[in-house]
Amino acid sequence: MFKNKKYWILMPPFLILGIALITYLPKRYSPYSFLVVLTFWVIYYLWDYLEKKNLTKK
Repeated sequence: MFKNKKYWILMPPFLILGIALITYLPKRYSPYSFLVVLTFWVIYYLWDYLEKKNLTKK
C-alpha cells in the first residue's frame, strides 16, 4: 500500500490516539476525535513538502 516511511512513522500513534478518543470521549464530543485524522494528514503532507523543499534547496 504505502511504501513511504513517514506514513508508517506517523500512523500508529495517530491511530491509537484516534481510537482512544472515540472510545473514551463522551458521546457528544466523540465526533471531535476525527480531527486526529485531519491532523495526521496535515502533518504528513507538511513533512513531505518541507522535505522536498529542503532537497531542492541543496
